[in-house]
Amino acid sequence: MQFDFDSSVLHTNAYPLLDAIAADLRGSNKTVTIAGYASSEGTAAHNLMLSKDRANSVKTYLVNSGVDAKYLRIKGYGETNPIADNSTEEGRMLNRRVEFKK
Repeated sequence: MQFDFDSSVLHTNAYPLLDAIAADLRGSNKTVTIAGYASSEGTAAHNLMLSKDRANSVKTYLVNSGVDAKYLRIKGYGETNPIADNSTEEGRMLNRRVEFKK
């Protein structure tokens, strides 16, 4: 799921995906890592904090949907591990994301 520039607010279009993930995780005792990322705009320190905030936004949504918080870990990667070119707006948009890792 993608995020707006300098924001950790979830888009409403992410809710159906998060609802499906919550349904899968509730009661499953699966531990997952919620990995947050940022584009390369701004300082590395700011992007690291922003990526953690994005992961926490997803974690909060899942916990509020009935997933036990003890099975959710968060990790902020800042601007590292881009999946697209940070020199274009389209690429930066793709890099502002959260991924799930088992």
